[in-house]
Amino acid sequence: MKVKMTIFILLGLFTAQALGSEQPLILTGIITSSDNQVVTAPKTNRWQVQIQWMAEEGSIVNKGELVAVFDSGGIESQLEENQEKLETQSLELLQLEMEQEQAVLEAEGKVKLSSIMVEKTRIEASVPDGEVSAYEKGKSVIEYEKALTEKIKAQQSYALALEEQQVEVRKKKIEIIKLKENIAYQISQLDKLSVKALVTGPVTHAMHRWSSKKIETGMNIQASWDVLTVQAAATYQVSAWLHEVDAARVDLKNSDYRLTLDAYPEQSYNGKVLAVSSQAEQKAQWSDSAYYRVEIGFDDDLKRRLFPGMSVRVKMTPKAIAQHSDAQREQPL
Repeated sequence: MKVKMTIFILLGLFTAQALGSEQPLILTGIITSSDNQVVTAPKTNRWQVQIQWMAEEGSIVNKGELVAVFDSGGIESQLEENQEKLETQSLELLQLEMEQEQAVLEAEGKVKLSSIMVEKTRIEASVPDGEVSAYEKGKSVIEYEKALTEKIKAQQSYALALEEQQVEVRKKKIEIIKLKENIAYQISQLDKLSVKALVTGPVTHAMHRWSSKKIETGMNIQASWDVLTVQAAATYQVSAWLHEVDAARVDLKNSDYRLTLDAYPEQSYNGKVLAVSSQAEQKAQWSDSAYYRVEIGFDDDLKRRLFPGMSVRVKMTPKAIAQHSDAQREQPL
């Protein structure tokens, strides 16, 4: 009887362990923000750009405030030169239009004059033979033919003047359009050299790609490098990493999360999964294994002031063992 009771107790304990919750998983995370602005070094006419000024790390900037200023690298002087050139070419265009218009008017006047001469000589050449001598008659005919030739030449000159007017004016306008495009591009470059905050929150400086130092004012960096990040304080969350082995055996959706900040160990918060990366990433500094990025939101109101980068201890308690890892694991949201 005692043996049977012992077997039943052992079976009950084994069943309870198999059906019950797994042991909690402890994940390490950091405070991030779902709404953030990453400031990168803009492209200039040089392969590197200097940071003239940037907001201090940890400082709180408001939306619309200046966060970084980069060296123009000669763009301002080129812009001024192009603007002066634009004014000069605009005046040249007006002068060219006036000159070409004058040439067209002169050619048109010659056409009208030649038409009058043709009509005049035609009348003289049409006088009956008996009223003038043969010499005068022949002379009038020659003058008439000459007037016709001059009229044809005048018409050709007029057509050429019109074509030249259109071509020369069009060429000058194309030059002005190209110059305006260059000016617009340089203005956009200058706008990118003075970066304003798109969100309200703390500033975090990026790490230099070639050294272990933080990027700071005065450094020369390459275009497209990350310089700093402004993270919106209103959308704080926790970014944690889950080992691929654990990700395959737990149901992230049906798990409880307890968040404790290392800076405030006496205060904990309930959390909820917001998103999970669809592909695991290697973390060479940790191990040869791959990890899934898990974004966890706060279910409770925050009672302390948080800053991006603060470390967080995530206690994840799965409610049940996943029977089918591919189907049970939380999919990207």
